[in-house]
Amino acid sequence: MTELSYLQAAGEGLLAFSLLGLAALLLVLYSQSESRQGIAPTMLLLLGVGLGVAGFAHLADVIGFWSPVTGITAVLNIVAGIISLVALVLVWRLLPRLRGGFDRKLEAEIAAHSQTRQALTDAESELEVRVAAHQHELERLKQRFEIALRNSPIGVFTQDADMRFTWVHNPPPGLSSKNLLGRRDEEVLPPSVAEPIIAAKKKAMATKEPQELETSYEAGGRQRALYILIEPMLDKEEKPTGTISVVVDISQRRAQEMQLRLLLRELTHRSKNLLAVINAIARQTAARTCSVDEFLENFNARLVAIGTAHDLLVADDWRGASLKNLVKTQLYTHLRPREDQIEVEGEDVMLKPDAVQNVGLALHELFMNAQKYGALSTEKGHVNVHWGQQDGHGVRLVWEERGGPQVPRPDCVGFGRIMIENVVGKALTGAVDLTFDPDGVRCKIDIPPSQLIPD
Repeated sequence: MTELSYLQAAGEGLLAFSLLGLAALLLVLYSQSESRQGIAPTMLLLLGVGLGVAGFAHLADVIGFWSPVTGITAVLNIVAGIISLVALVLVWRLLPRLRGGFDRKLEAEIAAHSQTRQALTDAESELEVRVAAHQHELERLKQRFEIALRNSPIGVFTQDADMRFTWVHNPPPGLSSKNLLGRRDEEVLPPSVAEPIIAAKKKAMATKEPQELETSYEAGGRQRALYILIEPMLDKEEKPTGTISVVVDISQRRAQEMQLRLLLRELTHRSKNLLAVINAIARQTAARTCSVDEFLENFNARLVAIGTAHDLLVADDWRGASLKNLVKTQLYTHLRPREDQIEVEGEDVMLKPDAVQNVGLALHELFMNAQKYGALSTEKGHVNVHWGQQDGHGVRLVWEERGGPQVPRPDCVGFGRIMIENVVGKALTGAVDLTFDPDGVRCKIDIPPSQLIPD
């Protein structure tokens, strides 16, 4: 054999191997098809058999180079040709159906894609509607949140894991969103204020538990008190990502608490003083009465005088009371049918609580003496009560009786005189002048400026 023959034999062998491989592949595809009936499986079978026969024919040509087998080669070529011709005729006749099936399949795929696209469009539209609804609801919630916190002493802050402010709403006085955003506590607050707040926030993130504390700082020359509730913010893996803090300005509550403590201390002090005064009145009244009925009458009258003065103080939150109201309540209450016998005149001034109590007792003793022995014991008697400023030295209150029985000089010192001259005078740290003129009793009580409330 020549070199050309060897080359031709190699080519025939490669062609035979390729055709037999393609035939085997087509037959495997035919065997693995779900349904072996129909156009496509039949074409796979015919093509596979045809290519296999053609491959064997070329293989016979290779063998023929060493041992002539021309009959077998001819038969194989004829069989391959017949099969190929049948496959060609079959494909030619089935071509319209193949094209129609391909078109229908393509149309079906296009329709399926169109449906998918329409479904995606509908889903996108529905998603947009839901997003719009959620945004509207968020806006409503935000509006309610802002209305709830508007003009309230409550602020809300969020900070990231680096302790920088990321969101601020309604900050307390002296702080603003512009000054807080992107900064830390130690950058906007004094160290003494920032340190406990930072420690509480770190503890909240470390323990994943809420923390609370109270602190104070100075803003605008005024001390502000804050209550702070700190909650840790956690991600899906329960890892801390920062904090959210609710800050309540409790300055007014603190001031009210201090005022309440002051009032309680003042109440305790005044209660002790009042009990001491009542005890002294009881002792002095008992020492100058001969019977229990007389004691009860005098003692109850003096208690009513004290109670009347305290009623005026309670009506004005214990800050003090009007001198004019004090005079009228102490006098007119017991003399309603004959109010024209008492004349009250003077520009109104405000007395402090101690002065109200002591001046009230003095007026009561003067009134009781006038009713029993003086100008008010007769229908023709008259009492004039007037007061006026004393050139920066306080107020002088004057009691004058006229038209009553002639007043004799008392032989002994009674309880009323002791009360007016000693107790009231010393309590007011002012001068008291009580004279028993034959025409009527006259009493001057100087109330110093320390017992007056400025306008």
